[in-house]
Amino acid sequence: MKIKLIDSHAHLDKDSSSEYFFNIIKNSIDNNISSILAINTKISEFDKLYNLVKDYKSIWCSIGEHPCNINKNNIPSKKLILSKINDKVIGIGETGIDLYYTKNEINSQFEAFNNHIEASAETGLPLIIHLRNSEQELMNLLQNKNKQKKLNVVMHCFTGSYELLKKCLDNDFYISISGIITFKKSYELQDIVKKIPLNRLLLETDSPFLAPVPKRGKKNEPSYLIYTAEYLSSLLNIDFIELSSKTNDNFYNLFTKAIKYERIIYED
Repeated sequence: MKIKLIDSHAHLDKDSSSEYFFNIIKNSIDNNISSILAINTKISEFDKLYNLVKDYKSIWCSIGEHPCNINKNNIPSKKLILSKINDKVIGIGETGIDLYYTKNEINSQFEAFNNHIEASAETGLPLIIHLRNSEQELMNLLQNKNKQKKLNVVMHCFTGSYELLKKCLDNDFYISISGIITFKKSYELQDIVKKIPLNRLLLETDSPFLAPVPKRGKKNEPSYLIYTAEYLSSLLNIDFIELSSKTNDNFYNLFTKAIKYERIIYED
């Protein structure tokens, strides 16, 4: 039985990835990656991303503006976000609050984040959340919005505290784990991840970033997801087949617009 895995968060349109796009997809198919969610981080570049993936069954995309791109002159409206949604778009984001790189733009970030949340609430498409140095600020807004209308949320590349994890689970959010879990100094994260229920867990590469051990330091790609999955299976003491099957089910339970295919297929 071939084990299929889903990369729930990859940046296929980054210059370092798009140049090698066809090889990346071939490697994904050869290594039993059955689906990829390609993440949009600049709405102005959405068409580039869409054109990369539009002819592939089982490769999907999101629409959103990364918080590090937000400033008073770049606050995407709900209307703009909604205008880009098509048959390939299954999620809203990557969005959120980043107070590490862009602390001075907090008001603009909150306005942009709120617009993404409203677009998600209106469409039912899940929010793909980026969080850095902003646990309290982001969660206060997200929890209040979730009380008003139930949101579908995945916390991308989770590296947060146990307190953050508890808040996320209390709100029925999904938690996505990247190759950071395999790093030698990720002891605290490894302990926290053990507390995530299996039915809330997703896998991602965040490629071309954060390549897992033993590929650390190299340009990451979806085919490397196997290393994160194998490590997580051992860490959680869960059979690898069970882990892959459950995380795949979680992906389709969250991203309900995605159609389930057995493999990535090109259709001209």
